Amino acid sequence: MTAEAPSHTSPELKRRLRGVVRDLTKNKAVPVGLVVLLAIVTAAVFAPFLAPEDPNETDIARRLVSPGEFGNLLGTDNLGRDILSRIIYGARVSLIVGVLGVLSSGIFGVLIGAISGYYGGKLDDVGNWIMNVQLTIPFILLAIALVTIFGPGLRNMIIVLAITQWVIYARVIRGSVLAVKEADFVEAARAIGASQARILIRHILTNSLAPLIVVATFQLARLVLYEASLSFLGRGGPSNTPSWGSMISDGRVYLATAWWVSTLPGVAIMLFVLSINILGDWLRDEMDPRLRNTV
Repeated sequence: MTAEAPSHTSPELKRRLRGVVRDLTKNKAVPVGLVVLLAIVTAAVFAPFLAPEDPNETDIARRLVSPGEFGNLLGTDNLGRDILSRIIYGARVSLIVGVLGVLSSGIFGVLIGAISGYYGGKLDDVGNWIMNVQLTIPFILLAIALVTIFGPGLRNMIIVLAITQWVIYARVIRGSVLAVKEADFVEAARAIGASQARILIRHILTNSLAPLIVVATFQLARLVLYEASLSFLGRGGPSNTPSWGSMISDGRVYLATAWWVSTLPGVAIMLFVLSINILGDWLRDEMDPRLRNTV
């Protein structure tokens, strides 16, 4: 019978966890942001169970009911649809578009940026030129043009966001690759005969995850805003799918008489984006030792 080897990683893991908890309690905004974000995510995931009514059910008799009247906690819109139910289902649209947009644009951008930075030469010149050209085109114009070409729909919106946002990841990962690819541990991997793919994935990309996670967090907030902007302009998902941006658009002509129709979805967007940005700031501080040590 062999004795169990002592764990050398558990004390270090416990120390880091204690540090994370200490930083969480030190910054009062982070727990609040996490609670708000978890509440919105929970609402999006369990929308069919949490929404008090069908978000598309119209009732002209309850048209523009103010918050709290006739059992409608947040009131109704110009077609008598329950605002709370539509906000809950709108969270689902924002979350789906944001997460899938981040994943698709992130994967494509990381692939282009890593190859461009690692191999350099003509490949890097071409990749850099494409990035610079796309950055000169205003996002909203490019997005509207692409949505017009592909047509409306959540899937097409995700594709459009991936096409327009991959450059952010490509530039970040390219800079990280250029800074790491000549490091001693990379040279040692080459010396022992590691393949180019293994060096790039195992030794370079894994050392670039921290900035990518931070960028992805902030990009999630940005994509939520972009989705709302496109929906506001009528270039979002199907008309029968509740969206925060389309709700603001529907209520903009009633601001003087029924402020809640546009204001409450706007508040939902603000809380969602603000909570993500608070989490992103905290992650940036945690993953950058220089920032963490100055706190």
